[in-house]
Amino acid sequence: MSFLIVQGLTLPPEVALHLASLTGAQRSRALNASTIRFESVQRREGVAEYCREHQLDFAFLEYLRPLAEFRVLAMDMDSTLITIECIDELADFAGVQPRVASITAAAMRGELDFPTALSQRVALLAGLPETALQKVYDERLRLSPGAERLLAAAQASGLKTLLVSGGFTFFTQRLARRLKLDQTLANELEIHAGRLTGRIVGDIVDASAKAAKLTSV
Repeated sequence: MSFLIVQGLTLPPEVALHLASLTGAQRSRALNASTIRFESVQRREGVAEYCREHQLDFAFLEYLRPLAEFRVLAMDMDSTLITIECIDELADFAGVQPRVASITAAAMRGELDFPTALSQRVALLAGLPETALQKVYDERLRLSPGAERLLAAAQASGLKTLLVSGGFTFFTQRLARRLKLDQTLANELEIHAGRLTGRIVGDIVDASAKAAKLTSV
């Protein structure tokens, strides 16, 4: 039996009906206000295009596995576990948000690799008081909806929890204490005399570093 899981900010009845028709699913079940599970899916054609057009997340599963069968819950931080991009908020405090956004856009177009883009953006934060980090954490950082419930379920089922991020240790360490996460990996901002130097301490955490960390857990 194949399953289709669909998530979105809103899932009006016409979306569920269209996807049921598109997939030939024999049954569907609303798991909550933002998630529907379609069962005995017969077709996959057109689903990706429809979900992309309507800004829906989706996944096909050949079978459902209980959470206890998994070993690790690994997650990113920015715009995943939390709703913001921390570097954008720091750039706002530093008055360089447009310049940081321009570098981010270049990276998204494939013109810069992640380490280069991160180094250039962090360099623009040079001179920012380290107190801005705490202000971002206290005033702007919010958990994504459902994050605490997901973590509670994973921890109750015995899964290890891993937060791997191309962001910064200042935030991952505080989230780890707050949410009782097992392990974290992120970039450390260099600070001297109470201000950011515009440099990263040590090697930059990129996709390969994240993969290596996950493998080691």
